[in-house]
Amino acid sequence: MTDNYGTFIGIGVGPGPAEYITIKSLNALMEADKVLVPRAKGAKDSVALACIKDIDVPRDKIKFLDYPMSNDENLLNSIYRGIAKKIIADLKKKLNLVYITIGDPYIYSTYSYTVHALKELMPDISISTYPGISSFQALSAALDFPLAQGKEKILILPCPETPAELKEQIERNENIVLMKIGDRFDWVRELLKEMDILKNCVLGKRIGLDNEILSRDLTGLNGDDKPGYLSVMHIRKTPLSGRNGQ
Repeated sequence: MTDNYGTFIGIGVGPGPAEYITIKSLNALMEADKVLVPRAKGAKDSVALACIKDIDVPRDKIKFLDYPMSNDENLLNSIYRGIAKKIIADLKKKLNLVYITIGDPYIYSTYSYTVHALKELMPDISISTYPGISSFQALSAALDFPLAQGKEKILILPCPETPAELKEQIERNENIVLMKIGDRFDWVRELLKEMDILKNCVLGKRIGLDNEILSRDLTGLNGDDKPGYLSVMHIRKTPLSGRNGQ
């Protein structure tokens, strides 16, 4: 892209604490003319914006991008295309834009679809993306719980719809990062209990945000403690190893 356009940068703001943002991402925020903030259509707040609440970003720089909670591909494509057109219009005004997203921009994020729409409309667009800390990394650090040891495999998995599907994945992998659990938690916990590995698992909810839950005891979780949006679970097939001298 030529100097006739502004810049477009996507940054991951992590799971919550502002201190988790990289220096490179912080510099981009400080230099932005507009900060683009995704949120669910109809919602008043944005989790991504909450993650940078302790960073001094002028409110007049904030621009919300409303995405519908829908599985209708035609509707979603239309929304992404419409948002991409607005972004391109700002770039033609030579504005420097920063798009913030929770966790990492390319792990289960609407950011990737927005970038795809931008590239379709403007193939020569210059895009920079700065990685962020994901919730499963933050959970691992918070509980001193290694994601993997030695040559163990890790599978990052959106929660399947049935116990049979999840059981198959657990049998094939040493470690699973289970995301998008939602209202499936009760049967997930029951399956882990039946497989006698519940004691090897941990869970985090709203890591680094208000009402954070970090748990090594999945048996005691109930009511508001159960996973929903912004939850992640680490499933280990075997207990953690403490190899002396290694």
